Amino acid sequence: MELRLQDILEALQGKCLNPNRLDNNIVQSISTDSRQIGFSSLFIPLKGENFDGHQFIPHIFEKGAVATLTEYPVIKDERLCTIYVENTQEALLRLAKYYRSLFQIPVIGITGSVGKTSTKEIIAAVLSARFNVHKTAGNYNNEIGLPLTLFKLERHHEVAVVEMGMNHFGEIHKLSLTACPQIGVITNIGTSHIENLGSREGILKAKLEILDGLDSDGLLIINGDNDLLSTIEEKSFKVIRYGMKDHQDYYAKNIISQADKTTAEVFTPNAFYQVAISALGEHMIYNTLAAIAIAEELGLTRDEILKGLASYQPSQMRMHIKTYDNKITIMDDTYNASPDSMEAALKVLKEYPVTGRRIAVLGDMLEMGSFAANLHEQVGKYASLANIDLLCAVGKLAEHIYNGANNVSTTMQTLYFATKDEFLSDIENIVHSGDTILFKASRGMHFEEMVEAVGKVKCDEK
Repeated sequence: MELRLQDILEALQGKCLNPNRLDNNIVQSISTDSRQIGFSSLFIPLKGENFDGHQFIPHIFEKGAVATLTEYPVIKDERLCTIYVENTQEALLRLAKYYRSLFQIPVIGITGSVGKTSTKEIIAAVLSARFNVHKTAGNYNNEIGLPLTLFKLERHHEVAVVEMGMNHFGEIHKLSLTACPQIGVITNIGTSHIENLGSREGILKAKLEILDGLDSDGLLIINGDNDLLSTIEEKSFKVIRYGMKDHQDYYAKNIISQADKTTAEVFTPNAFYQVAISALGEHMIYNTLAAIAIAEELGLTRDEILKGLASYQPSQMRMHIKTYDNKITIMDDTYNASPDSMEAALKVLKEYPVTGRRIAVLGDMLEMGSFAANLHEQVGKYASLANIDLLCAVGKLAEHIYNGANNVSTTMQTLYFATKDEFLSDIENIVHSGDTILFKASRGMHFEEMVEAVGKVKCDEK
């Protein structure tokens, strides 16, 4: 990155409080975290309910900062070029939009209730067969993360794949206007964040804000099998639909998950593909269809697309499967959870070849509000029909999973634990050598701690 301070000042329409510090200084990095200041950095201090980044301004010059933004018309360190703006959060977005405008490359924006990150990863993998691809790191997908992702763009990048998350109305609107994607992807409309958005129809409305920044001749790619997304009609933009039904533009048949791969036959308007993905589950084929649609749109050949698909590897804590020395196989899908992703994970467990028992350890799904009890019960009912030997529900809300499972006639054994500690204290009586265990809950439950503990437990074959 190289930005002149004068250009930053003009892009933000701010006021320099000490013009003598403008000079021709070049900013080579931008940070919102004073602990991550680097050489020739611009610091953007953010404010929240319980913090104010402005308090760290006096400490950043020694770390390499040359400039700072501020919401206060006060110079805290004369050595720093100090640019006054009304709102540093809005300035962060505005500056990211300006920086993105310096790159005449395709930008792909991805949103949806579930599957954003895995879809981003597989799209990036496929496009990397031809292009130098920049992508969102981890889940840097909010009003802070997305700008920081854009600031990492460099001249050698040829395509950017960015993830857009949200909790409330208006957030995707801001992210889309910042990233200005040529291609938008909506993976599905489920129930994540329904507490804030009121209904699935509200979630659809929020996700469609991705259109607000879409290029005038842009393309929207959607999961046509999703009941709400299927209602979208083409207006001033082109729509491509993908799914498992053969009336979709891109569709798949004969999906088989076995060992550590999922295979399928994929049909497109241009080609036929026999694909093999290093990940399990039908939901990964949905992600694959989106990736192929984008790749064909950007002109990749069939061989390039297959090469890119072959290079894909799932991220940690996203259906990461490992067999430990105690001969327990763990499906670590602990990154996040919603009813849709819970069902997808349970389906993977149901179809996975095992020598011992199938066990699901399911925890709380957060941000469900008044819908929480009913949605957790639905997961329990689905689990009871998923050919599982043992269901362990862990957490306060997970009691509804336990109740939902027990309301369905089943031979599945069910156990309830109010806390992780209760589960772990009885772990040696629960798991056996040869078991295959799925762990899944919202990120805030920190189920990765249980994954680590179960991987180390000493147990005899039973």
